[in-house]
Amino acid sequence: MIQLSTGQTIPIFPILMGCLAIVLALLARQFLSLIGLKPRSEVFTNPRFQRSAKITEDLVRLFLLVVGVGFLVQGVGPLFLPDAVTQLVEIVSVGLSVLIVLVVIGANLLAIRKG
Repeated sequence: MIQLSTGQTIPIFPILMGCLAIVLALLARQFLSLIGLKPRSEVFTNPRFQRSAKITEDLVRLFLLVVGVGFLVQGVGPLFLPDAVTQLVEIVSVGLSVLIVLVVIGANLLAIRKG
């Protein structure tokens, strides 16, 4: 926690997690190549699995962006935004995150079923 001169505190953990999630979302392919891994869409030989892996990769990047924005708003939002707006953004980010996870599960189950 950082104490400001106005008496407000800024939690460090949500800000760091938000920044980390956004950076990972934006630089996912570069990070994988840095640690020596290939994206799953390049590993599979079955076109159906390649397409499913590409969709999953894109959705996971979107998930990381949504979670990162949620964490950033949780950390910095109370300083700049009204409480109602901060709470609304947090609820929407959690809802979108759950929806994205369900879509990823559905896309993978569909690829396995038809594959």
